[in-house]
Amino acid sequence: MLTFKRTIIAATVGLSMLSGAANAIALEPVEGLNVKQPYYTPENFVQQTNMPIVDIRGVQAADYAKIFETQIGEQVRRGIKEAKYVYQLAGIDFTQFEKQSEKVIENSRKLNPEYFVIVEALAKVGGISVEKMFTLSQLDAALASAAEASLRGCTTISFDGTGVVGQVNDTPSLSGGNYWVLQADDFIQVMASGFYGSGQTLGKDLGVVINFQGTDSKGVGLDSTMAIELGALQNYIVRHAKSVDEAVQILEKHRTVVASHFNFSDSQGGTVGVEMLMEGNYVIKRAAGIGHANHSERPGVMQDFAESVGMAEKSKQRTIATAYTEWRAEFAQQFIDNTPEGNIDAAKYVLNTKPIAQHAAYGSDFITTLTAVMDTKKGCMEVAPGVSEWNNFQEVCFNDQ
Repeated sequence: MLTFKRTIIAATVGLSMLSGAANAIALEPVEGLNVKQPYYTPENFVQQTNMPIVDIRGVQAADYAKIFETQIGEQVRRGIKEAKYVYQLAGIDFTQFEKQSEKVIENSRKLNPEYFVIVEALAKVGGISVEKMFTLSQLDAALASAAEASLRGCTTISFDGTGVVGQVNDTPSLSGGNYWVLQADDFIQVMASGFYGSGQTLGKDLGVVINFQGTDSKGVGLDSTMAIELGALQNYIVRHAKSVDEAVQILEKHRTVVASHFNFSDSQGGTVGVEMLMEGNYVIKRAAGIGHANHSERPGVMQDFAESVGMAEKSKQRTIATAYTEWRAEFAQQFIDNTPEGNIDAAKYVLNTKPIAQHAAYGSDFITTLTAVMDTKKGCMEVAPGVSEWNNFQEVCFNDQ
Protein backbone atom coordinates (compact mmCIF):
# COMPACT_ATOMS: atom_id res chain seq x y z
CA MET A 1 0.00 0.00 0.00
CA LEU A 2 1.26 3.44 -0.90
CA THR A 3 2.09 5.84 1.89
CA PHE A 4 2.15 9.61 2.05
CA LYS A 5 5.50 9.94 3.81
CA ARG A 6 6.96 10.85 0.45
CA THR A 7 8.57 13.82 -1.18
CA ILE A 8 8.34 14.87 -4.77
CA ILE A 9 11.42 15.11 -6.88
CA ALA A 10 11.27 18.10 -9.19
CA ALA A 11 13.64 16.15 -11.36
CA THR A 12 14.36 15.47 -14.96
CA VAL A 13 12.97 12.30 -16.45
CA GLY A 14 13.43 10.74 -19.87
CA LEU A 15 14.06 13.47 -22.40
CA SER A 16 14.36 16.06 -19.70
CA MET A 17 17.80 14.59 -18.95
CA LEU A 18 18.91 16.32 -22.11
CA SER A 19 19.98 19.93 -22.29
CA GLY A 20 17.14 22.17 -23.38
CA ALA A 21 14.41 19.60 -22.83
CA ALA A 22 11.49 20.37 -20.55
CA ASN A 23 11.17 19.06 -17.02
CA ALA A 24 8.62 16.42 -16.10
CA ILE A 25 7.21 15.55 -12.71
CA ALA A 26 8.62 12.37 -11.13
CA LEU A 27 7.59 10.91 -7.79
CA GLU A 28 9.84 9.30 -5.25
CA PRO A 29 9.67 5.51 -5.66
CA VAL A 30 7.31 3.61 -3.42
CA GLU A 31 8.84 1.69 -0.59
CA GLY A 32 10.70 -1.41 -1.73
CA LEU A 33 11.27 -0.34 -5.35
CA ASN A 34 14.91 -0.28 -6.43
CA VAL A 35 15.25 2.15 -9.33
CA LYS A 36 18.85 1.21 -10.08
CA GLN A 37 18.47 -2.49 -10.69
CA PRO A 38 19.89 -4.26 -13.77
CA TYR A 39 17.73 -3.68 -16.83
CA TYR A 40 17.51 -7.31 -17.96
CA THR A 41 17.42 -8.98 -14.53
CA PRO A 42 14.89 -6.93 -12.55
CA GLU A 43 13.77 -7.76 -9.05
CA ASN A 44 10.21 -8.95 -8.61
CA PHE A 45 8.04 -6.04 -7.53
CA VAL A 46 4.33 -6.54 -6.85
CA GLN A 47 2.17 -3.64 -5.62
CA GLN A 48 -1.22 -5.30 -6.04
CA THR A 49 -2.05 -9.01 -6.19
CA ASN A 50 -5.75 -8.85 -6.96
CA MET A 51 -8.01 -6.43 -8.82
CA PRO A 52 -11.57 -6.20 -7.48
CA ILE A 53 -14.24 -6.86 -10.11
CA VAL A 54 -17.28 -4.68 -9.36
CA ASP A 55 -20.33 -6.03 -11.19
CA ILE A 56 -23.21 -3.58 -11.68
CA ARG A 57 -25.05 -5.59 -14.33
CA GLY A 58 -28.78 -5.37 -13.69
CA VAL A 59 -28.26 -2.99 -10.76
CA GLN A 60 -30.32 0.17 -10.45
CA ALA A 61 -28.31 3.41 -10.54
CA ALA A 62 -29.67 4.34 -7.12
CA ASP A 63 -27.82 1.35 -5.68
CA TYR A 64 -24.41 2.04 -7.25
CA ALA A 65 -23.04 3.94 -4.25
CA LYS A 66 -23.99 1.13 -1.87
CA ILE A 67 -22.20 -1.44 -4.03
CA PHE A 68 -19.15 0.77 -4.46
CA GLU A 69 -18.94 1.44 -0.73
CA THR A 70 -19.12 -2.25 0.09
CA GLN A 71 -16.67 -3.49 -2.52
CA ILE A 72 -14.17 -0.70 -3.20
CA GLY A 73 -14.96 2.10 -0.75
CA GLU A 74 -11.49 2.00 0.79
CA GLN A 75 -9.84 2.08 -2.65
CA VAL A 76 -11.88 5.11 -3.72
CA ARG A 77 -11.01 7.14 -0.63
CA ARG A 78 -7.38 6.12 -0.82
CA GLY A 79 -7.22 7.15 -4.49
CA ILE A 80 -8.76 10.55 -3.77
CA LYS A 81 -6.29 11.16 -0.96
CA GLU A 82 -3.35 10.19 -3.16
CA ALA A 83 -4.56 12.29 -6.10
CA LYS A 84 -4.84 15.35 -3.84
CA TYR A 85 -1.33 14.63 -2.62
CA VAL A 86 0.07 14.54 -6.17
CA TYR A 87 -1.56 17.89 -6.96
CA GLN A 88 0.03 19.31 -3.83
CA LEU A 89 3.47 17.88 -4.57
CA ALA A 90 3.34 19.06 -8.17
CA GLY A 91 2.64 22.59 -6.99
CA ILE A 92 -0.69 22.76 -8.84
CA ASP A 93 -3.38 25.04 -7.44
CA PHE A 94 -6.31 22.62 -7.28
CA THR A 95 -8.96 25.33 -6.90
CA GLN A 96 -7.67 27.15 -9.96
CA PHE A 97 -7.39 23.96 -12.01
CA GLU A 98 -10.93 22.98 -11.01
CA LYS A 99 -12.13 26.27 -12.43
CA GLN A 100 -10.09 25.74 -15.59
CA SER A 101 -11.63 22.28 -15.99
CA GLU A 102 -15.24 23.47 -15.96
CA LYS A 103 -15.56 23.26 -19.74
CA VAL A 104 -14.26 19.67 -19.78
CA ILE A 105 -16.76 18.69 -17.09
CA GLU A 106 -19.58 20.38 -18.99
CA ASN A 107 -18.60 18.71 -22.28
CA SER A 108 -18.19 15.29 -20.68
CA ARG A 109 -21.48 15.41 -18.77
CA LYS A 110 -23.36 16.44 -21.92
CA LEU A 111 -21.76 13.71 -24.03
CA ASN A 112 -22.07 10.87 -21.54
CA PRO A 113 -24.61 11.48 -18.76
CA GLU A 114 -24.78 7.74 -18.04
CA TYR A 115 -21.11 7.74 -17.07
CA PHE A 116 -21.72 10.66 -14.75
CA VAL A 117 -24.20 8.60 -12.79
CA ILE A 118 -21.26 6.34 -11.96
CA VAL A 119 -19.02 9.32 -11.19
CA GLU A 120 -21.68 10.74 -8.86
CA ALA A 121 -21.91 7.45 -6.97
CA LEU A 122 -18.12 7.27 -6.62
CA ALA A 123 -18.04 10.87 -5.42
CA LYS A 124 -20.63 10.02 -2.77
CA VAL A 125 -18.45 7.15 -1.58
CA GLY A 126 -15.41 9.44 -1.61
CA GLY A 127 -17.18 12.15 0.34
CA ILE A 128 -16.45 14.91 -2.17
CA SER A 129 -18.36 16.76 -4.87
CA VAL A 130 -18.66 15.42 -8.40
CA GLU A 131 -16.79 18.46 -9.67
CA LYS A 132 -13.85 17.88 -7.35
CA MET A 133 -13.70 14.17 -8.11
CA PHE A 134 -13.86 14.85 -11.83
CA THR A 135 -11.08 17.43 -11.54
CA LEU A 136 -8.94 14.95 -9.63
CA SER A 137 -9.38 12.52 -12.52
CA GLN A 138 -7.72 15.10 -14.77
CA LEU A 139 -4.26 14.36 -13.37
CA ASP A 140 -2.67 14.00 -16.80
CA ALA A 141 -3.98 17.35 -17.95
CA ALA A 142 -2.93 18.92 -14.65
CA LEU A 143 0.61 17.55 -14.84
CA ALA A 144 0.83 18.59 -18.48
CA SER A 145 -0.02 22.12 -17.40
CA ALA A 146 2.86 22.00 -14.92
CA ALA A 147 5.45 20.81 -17.41
CA GLU A 148 6.09 22.04 -20.93
CA ALA A 149 6.51 18.49 -22.17
CA SER A 150 6.84 15.07 -20.63
CA LEU A 151 7.45 11.51 -21.65
CA ARG A 152 5.08 8.90 -20.40
CA GLY A 153 4.97 5.16 -20.50
CA CYS A 154 2.47 2.80 -22.14
CA THR A 155 2.74 0.66 -25.24
CA THR A 156 -0.36 -0.46 -27.13
CA ILE A 157 -0.89 -3.23 -29.66
CA SER A 158 -3.70 -4.46 -31.91
CA PHE A 159 -3.83 -7.44 -34.25
CA ASP A 160 -5.81 -7.10 -37.46
CA GLY A 161 -8.33 -9.85 -38.14
CA THR A 162 -8.44 -11.32 -34.63
CA GLY A 163 -10.21 -8.67 -32.59
CA VAL A 164 -7.38 -8.54 -30.05
CA VAL A 165 -6.06 -5.30 -28.55
CA GLY A 166 -4.00 -4.63 -25.42
CA GLN A 167 -1.48 -2.55 -23.57
CA VAL A 168 0.83 -2.07 -20.65
CA ASN A 169 -0.02 0.95 -18.50
CA ASP A 170 3.20 2.57 -17.31
CA THR A 171 3.05 5.17 -14.55
CA PRO A 172 5.13 6.55 -11.69
CA SER A 173 5.20 3.82 -9.04
CA LEU A 174 3.20 6.02 -6.66
CA SER A 175 0.26 5.83 -9.10
CA GLY A 176 0.14 2.03 -9.15
CA GLY A 177 -1.38 -0.56 -6.87
CA ASN A 178 -4.99 0.68 -6.85
CA TYR A 179 -6.78 -0.67 -9.93
CA TRP A 180 -10.20 -2.30 -10.13
CA VAL A 181 -12.57 -3.33 -12.93
CA LEU A 182 -16.10 -2.04 -13.45
CA GLN A 183 -18.34 -4.55 -15.20
CA ALA A 184 -21.65 -3.31 -16.63
CA ASP A 185 -24.23 -4.63 -19.06
CA ASP A 186 -22.63 -2.93 -22.06
CA PHE A 187 -19.02 -2.20 -21.05
CA ILE A 188 -16.07 -3.43 -19.01
CA GLN A 189 -13.74 -0.65 -17.86
CA VAL A 190 -10.52 -0.58 -15.84
CA MET A 191 -10.52 2.08 -13.13
CA ALA A 192 -7.24 3.61 -11.93
CA SER A 193 -6.22 5.22 -8.63
CA GLY A 194 -9.44 3.94 -7.15
CA PHE A 195 -11.94 6.14 -8.95
CA TYR A 196 -11.40 7.08 -12.62
CA GLY A 197 -11.14 5.45 -16.04
CA SER A 198 -7.63 4.15 -16.66
CA GLY A 199 -7.81 3.96 -20.46
CA GLN A 200 -8.68 0.29 -21.10
CA THR A 201 -12.33 -0.19 -22.02
CA LEU A 202 -14.27 -2.97 -23.75
CA GLY A 203 -17.72 -2.78 -25.32
CA LYS A 204 -19.88 -5.41 -26.98
CA ASP A 205 -18.29 -4.68 -30.38
CA LEU A 206 -15.15 -2.64 -29.70
CA GLY A 207 -12.08 -2.49 -27.46
CA VAL A 208 -9.82 0.52 -26.90
CA VAL A 209 -6.54 1.22 -25.10
CA ILE A 210 -4.44 4.39 -24.79
CA ASN A 211 -1.01 5.97 -25.14
CA PHE A 212 -0.37 9.45 -23.86
CA GLN A 213 1.89 11.58 -26.04
CA GLY A 214 4.02 14.41 -24.81
CA THR A 215 7.30 14.70 -26.62
CA ASP A 216 6.09 16.30 -29.80
CA SER A 217 2.32 16.80 -29.65
CA LYS A 218 -0.34 18.97 -28.06
CA GLY A 219 -3.97 18.18 -27.39
CA VAL A 220 -7.02 20.40 -27.77
CA GLY A 221 -6.67 21.75 -24.23
CA LEU A 222 -9.09 22.49 -21.41
CA ASP A 223 -11.02 25.26 -23.18
CA SER A 224 -12.00 23.32 -26.31
CA THR A 225 -15.60 22.34 -26.99
CA MET A 226 -14.13 18.99 -28.12
CA ALA A 227 -12.36 18.24 -24.83
CA ILE A 228 -13.69 15.16 -23.00
CA GLU A 229 -12.30 13.39 -19.94
CA LEU A 230 -10.57 10.12 -20.87
CA GLY A 231 -12.83 7.70 -19.00
CA ALA A 232 -16.02 9.37 -20.18
CA LEU A 233 -14.82 9.41 -23.79
CA GLN A 234 -13.76 5.77 -23.96
CA ASN A 235 -16.93 4.69 -22.20
CA TYR A 236 -19.04 6.60 -24.71
CA ILE A 237 -17.19 5.22 -27.72
CA VAL A 238 -17.45 1.54 -26.80
CA ARG A 239 -21.17 1.88 -26.05
CA HIS A 240 -22.00 3.69 -29.29
CA ALA A 241 -19.54 2.56 -31.97
CA LYS A 242 -20.04 -0.80 -33.67
CA SER A 243 -16.76 -0.70 -35.58
CA VAL A 244 -13.38 0.99 -35.70
CA ASP A 245 -14.62 3.22 -38.51
CA GLU A 246 -17.47 4.50 -36.35
CA ALA A 247 -14.98 5.14 -33.54
CA VAL A 248 -12.90 7.29 -35.90
CA GLN A 249 -16.00 9.32 -36.74
CA ILE A 250 -16.76 9.96 -33.05
CA LEU A 251 -13.22 11.22 -32.50
CA GLU A 252 -13.69 13.79 -35.24
CA LYS A 253 -15.96 15.63 -32.80
CA HIS A 254 -14.62 14.61 -29.38
CA ARG A 255 -11.04 14.27 -28.12
CA THR A 256 -8.99 13.95 -24.97
CA VAL A 257 -7.63 17.12 -23.35
CA VAL A 258 -3.96 16.16 -23.78
CA ALA A 259 -2.48 14.62 -26.91
CA SER A 260 -3.32 10.92 -26.83
CA HIS A 261 -3.48 7.87 -29.08
CA PHE A 262 -6.38 5.40 -28.98
CA ASN A 263 -5.67 1.92 -30.37
CA PHE A 264 -8.87 0.12 -31.41
CA SER A 265 -9.93 -3.39 -32.39
CA ASP A 266 -13.47 -4.49 -33.21
CA SER A 267 -15.36 -7.78 -33.26
CA GLN A 268 -15.17 -7.85 -37.05
CA GLY A 269 -11.38 -7.94 -36.86
CA GLY A 270 -10.78 -4.31 -37.82
CA THR A 271 -8.02 -2.22 -36.26
CA VAL A 272 -7.18 1.48 -36.30
CA GLY A 273 -5.08 3.95 -34.35
CA VAL A 274 -6.08 7.57 -33.82
CA GLU A 275 -3.73 10.26 -32.54
CA MET A 276 -5.85 13.09 -31.12
CA LEU A 277 -3.97 16.31 -31.69
CA MET A 278 -4.70 20.00 -31.45
CA GLU A 279 -4.29 20.45 -35.20
CA GLY A 280 -6.45 17.44 -36.09
CA ASN A 281 -6.50 13.67 -35.80
CA TYR A 282 -3.84 11.47 -37.36
CA VAL A 283 -5.39 8.11 -38.32
CA ILE A 284 -3.14 5.04 -38.53
CA LYS A 285 -4.09 1.92 -40.49
CA ARG A 286 -1.68 -0.95 -41.12
CA ALA A 287 -2.15 -4.38 -42.68
CA ALA A 288 -1.28 -6.52 -39.65
CA GLY A 289 -2.30 -4.17 -36.85
CA ILE A 290 -0.81 -1.30 -34.89
CA GLY A 291 1.97 -0.91 -32.34
CA HIS A 292 2.28 2.50 -30.71
CA ALA A 293 4.26 4.14 -27.90
CA ASN A 294 4.58 7.75 -26.71
CA HIS A 295 5.57 9.73 -29.77
CA SER A 296 3.55 10.66 -32.83
CA GLU A 297 3.75 8.34 -35.82
CA ARG A 298 3.45 11.25 -38.19
CA PRO A 299 6.29 10.88 -40.75
CA GLY A 300 9.58 12.28 -39.54
CA VAL A 301 8.33 13.56 -36.19
CA MET A 302 10.40 11.24 -33.98
CA GLN A 303 13.59 11.90 -35.94
CA ASP A 304 13.02 15.65 -35.96
CA PHE A 305 12.51 15.58 -32.22
CA ALA A 306 15.66 13.54 -31.61
CA GLU A 307 17.66 15.93 -33.77
CA SER A 308 16.28 18.91 -31.88
CA VAL A 309 17.80 17.59 -28.66
CA GLY A 310 21.11 16.65 -30.27
CA MET A 311 20.66 12.91 -30.80
CA ALA A 312 20.24 12.47 -34.53
CA GLU A 313 21.70 8.96 -34.52
CA LYS A 314 20.17 6.05 -32.66
CA SER A 315 22.23 5.13 -29.62
CA LYS A 316 22.04 3.74 -26.10
CA GLN A 317 21.81 7.29 -24.79
CA ARG A 318 18.95 8.13 -27.15
CA THR A 319 17.09 4.96 -26.14
CA ILE A 320 17.26 5.78 -22.43
CA ALA A 321 16.69 9.51 -22.89
CA THR A 322 13.53 8.97 -24.91
CA ALA A 323 12.08 6.54 -22.33
CA TYR A 324 12.39 3.74 -24.90
CA THR A 325 9.43 5.14 -26.87
CA GLU A 326 11.05 4.68 -30.29
CA TRP A 327 12.34 1.21 -29.44
CA ARG A 328 9.02 0.13 -27.91
CA ALA A 329 7.00 1.24 -30.94
CA GLU A 330 9.35 -0.40 -33.42
CA PHE A 331 9.57 -3.60 -31.37
CA ALA A 332 5.79 -3.84 -31.04
CA GLN A 333 5.20 -3.20 -34.74
CA GLN A 334 7.81 -5.74 -35.83
CA PHE A 335 6.19 -8.36 -33.62
CA ILE A 336 2.72 -7.56 -34.99
CA ASP A 337 3.95 -7.70 -38.59
CA ASN A 338 5.71 -11.04 -38.17
CA THR A 339 3.92 -13.10 -35.55
CA PRO A 340 2.14 -16.19 -36.98
CA GLU A 341 -0.61 -15.69 -34.40
CA GLY A 342 -2.33 -12.53 -33.22
CA ASN A 343 -4.31 -13.97 -30.36
CA ILE A 344 -4.54 -13.23 -26.63
CA ASP A 345 -1.50 -15.37 -25.89
CA ALA A 346 0.56 -13.42 -28.43
CA ALA A 347 -0.56 -10.16 -26.84
CA LYS A 348 0.37 -11.35 -23.36
CA TYR A 349 3.75 -12.54 -24.58
CA VAL A 350 4.87 -9.35 -26.28
CA LEU A 351 3.50 -7.09 -23.54
CA ASN A 352 5.54 -9.05 -21.00
CA THR A 353 8.74 -8.63 -23.05
CA LYS A 354 11.35 -5.90 -22.87
CA PRO A 355 11.46 -3.14 -23.89
CA ILE A 356 7.65 -3.05 -23.58
CA ALA A 357 7.38 -4.33 -19.99
CA GLN A 358 8.81 -1.54 -17.85
CA HIS A 359 10.85 -2.29 -14.73
CA ALA A 360 12.60 0.35 -12.65
CA ALA A 361 16.09 1.07 -14.03
CA TYR A 362 18.47 3.95 -14.68
CA GLY A 363 16.99 5.87 -11.74
CA SER A 364 13.44 6.03 -13.12
CA ASP A 365 10.40 4.89 -11.14
CA PHE A 366 8.18 4.71 -14.23
CA ILE A 367 7.08 1.09 -14.26
CA THR A 368 4.35 -1.12 -15.71
CA THR A 369 1.52 -0.95 -13.19
CA LEU A 370 -1.11 -2.72 -15.33
CA THR A 371 -1.28 -5.17 -18.25
CA ALA A 372 -4.59 -5.50 -20.08
CA VAL A 373 -5.61 -7.54 -23.13
CA MET A 374 -9.02 -7.81 -24.80
CA ASP A 375 -10.65 -10.24 -27.22
CA THR A 376 -13.49 -8.29 -28.80
CA LYS A 377 -14.82 -11.35 -30.64
CA LYS A 378 -15.06 -13.34 -27.42
CA GLY A 379 -16.19 -10.34 -25.38
CA CYS A 380 -13.55 -10.76 -22.70
CA MET A 381 -10.88 -8.64 -21.01
CA GLU A 382 -7.93 -10.05 -19.07
CA VAL A 383 -6.07 -7.83 -16.61
CA ALA A 384 -3.02 -8.16 -14.38
CA PRO A 385 -1.89 -5.47 -11.92
CA GLY A 386 1.70 -4.76 -12.94
CA VAL A 387 4.07 -6.85 -15.06
CA SER A 388 2.13 -9.96 -16.00
CA GLU A 389 5.11 -12.24 -15.37
CA TRP A 390 4.70 -11.49 -11.65
CA ASN A 391 0.89 -11.45 -11.49
CA ASN A 392 -1.94 -13.72 -12.57
CA PHE A 393 -4.39 -12.47 -15.19
CA GLN A 394 -8.03 -12.14 -14.19
CA GLU A 395 -10.63 -12.63 -16.92
CA VAL A 396 -13.85 -10.62 -17.11
CA CYS A 397 -16.42 -11.47 -19.81
CA PHE A 398 -19.84 -10.25 -20.88
CA ASN A 399 -21.34 -13.73 -21.05
CA ASP A 400 -20.12 -15.19 -17.75
CA GLN A 401 -23.49 -14.99 -16.02
